[in-house]
Parts: sequence; structure tokens; C-alpha cells
Amino acid sequence: MITIYEREMFHNFLKSYRLRFLLLLLTVIFPQWVAAQGIVNIEDMRREGQIGAFSSLSLSFMGKRGNDKRDNYTIQARFDKNTADIDSFFIVQKSKMKRNDMVMADSSMLHGRVVFKNDSKYDPEIFAQQTKNPFLRYHQRDILGAGARITLNDHARIGLGLLTENEEDMNAIKTRTERITSYFHDDYEVAENIDFNVTMYYQPSIDSTKDYKASILGSFDFKINDNFKISFAYNTFFDSMPPATAKKRDETLTTKLTYYFQK
Repeated sequence: MITIYEREMFHNFLKSYRLRFLLLLLTVIFPQWVAAQGIVNIEDMRREGQIGAFSSLSLSFMGKRGNDKRDNYTIQARFDKNTADIDSFFIVQKSKMKRNDMVMADSSMLHGRVVFKNDSKYDPEIFAQQTKNPFLRYHQRDILGAGARITLNDHARIGLGLLTENEEDMNAIKTRTERITSYFHDDYEVAENIDFNVTMYYQPSIDSTKDYKASILGSFDFKINDNFKISFAYNTFFDSMPPATAKKRDETLTTKLTYYFQK
């Protein structure tokens, strides 16, 4: 007769086996998913509800040899510091894409955010971001904004605010735009140690609703242990009025390895 303990051990083995098999299958079938990231999901790896200092390091890499030589990589570091009254974090990312030893894209991003917590579900926040050469679209894009982060439930949040956007395109043409900024984030637990998180942004110009930016960022996160996870992510970015030499839509598929440092 099989005991309850033996049955639980068998079920745990099956879960572990299925997880390893799924990771291997995704890695073998979709190696082209590994690519340099163009946009960053700032909600991913957020330590909301936890007190202390945290840090993590993520890496995405693709190498190809043969008739065509390619090397693409993205490295990202994140630092969070949370107290009883304030959540704050800073993200720095560097991406480079090379083809036959020629640099095709070289981009970087800095993002900082501070959330002032209170007893209500409306938490004021301020943020700043600088992006250089994203998608070969802009030479530089600077953002400064403020708003409110609104708690819907224990896993979903929305945000609403205003931002000032300063852009310089690849032809050195500079523009300044005031925008409404809004976002929605949710984190779904698919199975034990497997999560799906999605973040959506919509940023229309205050002067014209025809001028807007929107993005969707989603990823499956496979937690291997307390310090390590693998993520398979899809990101799409849409700009209704891009520079003359750029397309309206960009999409990326990435495989990301993340290591969490202990407190």
C-alpha cells in the first residue's frame, strides 16, 4: 500500500520533472528568443511589501557562428531599498548587438523611482529615466514624472500620473512633450515556482490624443531556487508618431537569467 508521504514525494518528483522538461523544451525550440532587450519591465522583480535592501543581476545573451556571426547581449542590475514609509529602486541596463563584428545597436537605460507609502491604497510616486539609442529610434530620451500608484489587490496595481519627455532623434532633432502616463501590472501564479507577470503602459500626449506611446511586457518566470530564476519574455512597443526614419512598432523576445543577491 502506498502511504500519503510516498504519494506526496511522487507528486513532487513529477512537478520537478515537468519543470525541468519545460525549461529544456523552451531552450531547445526557441533559441532565437535570446536577444538584446529594447524596453525594460520595471515592475518585474519589484520587492513590494518587503522591508530591507535587495539587489539582482540579469543577463541575456545570444551567439551565432557560421555564415553569419552575431553577438547580442543585455546586462541589467537592479537595487531596491524599502522602509516602512518608502519603497525605492534604481535600474541600470546595457545592451549591444553586433553582426560580423560591426555594432548594429548600442543602448543603455537608467531608471529611478521612489514610492511614498501611506495607510491608503493611493501611494504617491516620483520617477526619472534616461534612455540612449533605444531601438535605433532615438539618440536619447529623458523622462521626469510623478503620479500615484494604486493598489487593486495583493497582486495587481495601476498607476496614473504626468511626465515631461525630452527626446533627441538620430538626426539631432529635439522635441519636448508633456504626457499622461498610466500603467497596469498583474502577477499571476501559474503553478508552483512558475509565475506570469504582465505590465501595460499607455502614454498619450496632453496636446494631441493622436500622439501616444504604448507597450505590453509579459514574461513567464521559472524560479529555480531562492537565488536564481529563468524568464521568457515578450515585449512590444508602439509609437504613433515616431521619428521619420523609424517604424511605429518594435518587438523583442528574450530569455533572461537572473541572480538575486542575499540581503
